Amino acid sequence: MRVTFIFDNVSLSHQPLGSCYISAVLKEAGHSIAAVNVDEGPDYVEKIVRTAPDILAFSTTTSQMPLYLKVNRELRREYSCFSLFGGHHPTFFPQMIEEEGVDAICVGEGEYPMLEMLDLYESGKDYTGVAGMNYNIKGKIITNPPRPFIDNKSLNQLPFPDRELIRDFPIWKYRIGYVIAGRGCPYDCSFCFNHVSRDTQAGRWTRLRSVDNVIAELKWLKDVYKVLYIAFQDDTFILNRRWLREFLPRYGQEVGLPFMCNVRCDLTDEEEAQLLSQAGCIRVAMGIENGMDDLRQKILAKNISTEEIQNACDLYYKYGIRVMGQNMIGVPGETVESTLSTIELNIRARTHINMFSFFQPFPGTKLAELCSAEYGFSGDLNEIPREYQDKLADSIRLNDKELIEKIGQCAHLFTSYPRVFWFTKIVLPWLPSLRLKLWYLEILVRIKRELLKKGEAGLPAVWHQPKFIMEAVRSEQPDIPIQSVGRENRREAA
Repeated sequence: MRVTFIFDNVSLSHQPLGSCYISAVLKEAGHSIAAVNVDEGPDYVEKIVRTAPDILAFSTTTSQMPLYLKVNRELRREYSCFSLFGGHHPTFFPQMIEEEGVDAICVGEGEYPMLEMLDLYESGKDYTGVAGMNYNIKGKIITNPPRPFIDNKSLNQLPFPDRELIRDFPIWKYRIGYVIAGRGCPYDCSFCFNHVSRDTQAGRWTRLRSVDNVIAELKWLKDVYKVLYIAFQDDTFILNRRWLREFLPRYGQEVGLPFMCNVRCDLTDEEEAQLLSQAGCIRVAMGIENGMDDLRQKILAKNISTEEIQNACDLYYKYGIRVMGQNMIGVPGETVESTLSTIELNIRARTHINMFSFFQPFPGTKLAELCSAEYGFSGDLNEIPREYQDKLADSIRLNDKELIEKIGQCAHLFTSYPRVFWFTKIVLPWLPSLRLKLWYLEILVRIKRELLKKGEAGLPAVWHQPKFIMEAVRSEQPDIPIQSVGRENRREAA
């Protein structure tokens, strides 16, 4: 059967590994795969139709859901196909099956439910009893039980993610190998979906592939696809110390590419930082979240102290690893003082790059429930922006909300030029009115926007790829023939 995956610029800012895993499984079973980016131009319906899909596949978050439903409705006015939605949103909100034009949703991990459904669909057999899939057949809702999480052994039996799925998109030129060594996260941060996800299916939520299996994929990416840099996508790459002690020395010897990964400060120590550095880690992403211990620990349920953040950053810099600080502005209970403290902590911790996101109350998370109960959030999903946002949801109530938003909009300017921050921290309390404070900050926002046009040259703290990656993008691309599905033990698809 012919399956067309639908993406947007947000999902294609990196390799969409979930869809790529599913694509590899389907290709290996003989199904035909295509992909379209609906943000590439207004003619996306025509592009989708040209792929002649039997199945239209959307992997959607809550913020992408309104766009993808719109695309699906527009397409189905001109073309008859079966529309299947998977990903976080339908997993948390299976009532999405009632939306116009939605034929099926996948709840939980999608590799095997989708394969089983397609095989039955293609053979003309009843496909409506597949575990992990819910259906809307001419207005009749059919709900099936979820299937267990893919276990450790079965993770190693999956083919490697289908890199061919992104060949026609700009992300291909970056020559970055996006890899996930394990699935799931054991922590219960209130802003995250983990506490919901672990209850959607039976079995172990936190799983890890074998060292041999991950090394085999990395070698495949390096030798076949000529990648220059590895970006590990695990929620917390350093979670299992025993695995790290086996994996990292082998990575340094057998792969040897620079890489980045996600870390937690409370798992960081001298041994771990040294292992990462010796293996070739050049960048770690760290959830700082907020500058106030009370907000970080009690509201965000991230039990990490400011002292632990500072100590971890110092350790990484000691071993030549740069830190990307990940932060949220406008969480429940946020104040002007806590917003400033978040920026100050990033400056004191010497974070190399900063991500400052305005908090969005994604439904289903504990923090969204708090927002609805105590901070006025309406629950309207249309308030949640699809792309990088620069303001809070309209209905959220916070004291000094306008000031908090303006300070957050200046955050990259402040971390790029700390003297501007220290001056602002002194001046802001002395300005006699809210109007003057907002006027002053708006001037800084305009300066930031002008500097942003220069990218890293204007705002060094804004997220950017390593220089050698950007040089590779500008250089002549290697000739890489189209590849078949990759595995630890290579074999052709049946």
